[in-house]
Amino acid sequence: MYHVHPGMICPRTKMPGLDREMMVMAYRDRQLTFDDLRGLRAEGYIRDSTLDQKDGFGPAIQRGNEERFAETNGLVLGNRWYTEFSSGRSVEKRLEFHRLLEDAEMDLFDVLLVDHTSRFGRNQAECIRYKEELRLLGKTVVFVSQGIISGSDRDFLAERINETLDEQYSRNLSRYVSAGLYEKAALGHAIGRAPLGYRQEKPPSGRGARIVPDERTMPVLTGLLREYASGRYSFRTLALELNSKGHRTSRGKPFTESSISTVLNNRFYDGKAIYHRGQPDEVIRDGLHHVPGEVKELWQMMPGREGRTIDTRATQPTGKGAAGIYPLTGVLVCDGCGQPFHGITSGSRGKQSPRMAHSWHRCPMRPSSVGVARVEQEFADQVLACVQLDDDWRQTILKALANQGPQPDHSLDVKRIESALANLRKQHLWGAIDDGTFKAEHRVLQRQVKSIQPSSPPLMMPNLDRASRLLQDLPTLWNHPGVTAAQQQGLAREVFQEVRLREGWLVAVRPRPRYAPLFAYALWRQHVAGGARSS
Repeated sequence: MYHVHPGMICPRTKMPGLDREMMVMAYRDRQLTFDDLRGLRAEGYIRDSTLDQKDGFGPAIQRGNEERFAETNGLVLGNRWYTEFSSGRSVEKRLEFHRLLEDAEMDLFDVLLVDHTSRFGRNQAECIRYKEELRLLGKTVVFVSQGIISGSDRDFLAERINETLDEQYSRNLSRYVSAGLYEKAALGHAIGRAPLGYRQEKPPSGRGARIVPDERTMPVLTGLLREYASGRYSFRTLALELNSKGHRTSRGKPFTESSISTVLNNRFYDGKAIYHRGQPDEVIRDGLHHVPGEVKELWQMMPGREGRTIDTRATQPTGKGAAGIYPLTGVLVCDGCGQPFHGITSGSRGKQSPRMAHSWHRCPMRPSSVGVARVEQEFADQVLACVQLDDDWRQTILKALANQGPQPDHSLDVKRIESALANLRKQHLWGAIDDGTFKAEHRVLQRQVKSIQPSSPPLMMPNLDRASRLLQDLPTLWNHPGVTAAQQQGLAREVFQEVRLREGWLVAVRPRPRYAPLFAYALWRQHVAGGARSS
């Protein structure tokens, strides 16, 4: 059986100086200005991609702008700095963005500083959705370079126009890039990073970089192909052998089963240039890059290569027919070392089977891989099957929130500190104290408030309602024949932070904060029902 990560049901905390609900009502009734933000806790969000740096959106520039804004307007800037490097219009893979949403639910800040609307996102529908979610949590989003307070009537038009322009820029760029890559592949040019054994070389003109053999890493590539062709190594043992000799992948990281598989399935070594591999618009051309005869011969000698491509990710369906998509990728981790599991395909020709494996060679936990079908079935039987909410879940959880045991009465102390905070803000606003003194004294008072208040995160009932509806439908959705492996993967990542595996069996799950109280209730209900039956 498995357990749920502790600390999931908790009382609702109050924000220093002003109750959250009163603050939200006040914000609805009047127009926010920058002066209203003085003294509030702020955190910064930074997002960057390679193309953004030349447009003035590098991480250092964003951080500097947000720091200056916080200092100028008297916000107490924290040190979390949600920073990530990602491109694209979707927030699905933006881990830091999801972390800031979770921290907002736990009331770890009041104001989110973002340098520009395009840093928050380039998908207008998603931007509106997540800013509304933050607003319902009592948070204010400020785009510092544009001087926009999100949701403000004064800035509403400017905010929407900027969001539209940001998305249009992304769509145009995506279209131009796709067309350029298609044309590049059609002419026989390799696309993407230089693989193992190769490097990118720029001509004197600085334009039209090409991929050429790398005399430094080419011996590593030929050695890898030669050793695997000998039949003495599996993906795992070959990765360990290469790492023990100090070799690294083309990205400079240790070899894993996945990186070995990538080399053996890369038709670049067969002299091909490919665009959108495995997709309906796939393009395969004879490449213009040079492949040494030994490399090409060794690559073509790989087991199962006769007369077909062994590109398992593109041709071997796994899990509801999805191409190489494993539903628990991203949440399944080893309980021994905490390393994530990734999908591999193992077995001999004609009997290949998808597995989940982790490659940390120092981990004592065995086995290091498990069959995808078995672990997914266990996940459905042991985890999803317990998610049963009856009609009493709301009443029971509310009762638990209201009855956390005897709590000391610190109401007088809270009022005293709130009064001190209000006076401190007035002194700073009138110029009686400088920014440094204000920040130092504000931090001291905040620590005093936190020391006498419960440390558990707040529970937002609107989010809890939405979470309950998804959990109740989760078993049906997961097992529905029309749901793809990619959709299952999205469901797993939405609900769980971790699913832990020990000695080949699931032993624990860690739900995301918004779902944790419901899992706690489901387990409690299961325990009570089991006790009633045994009595």
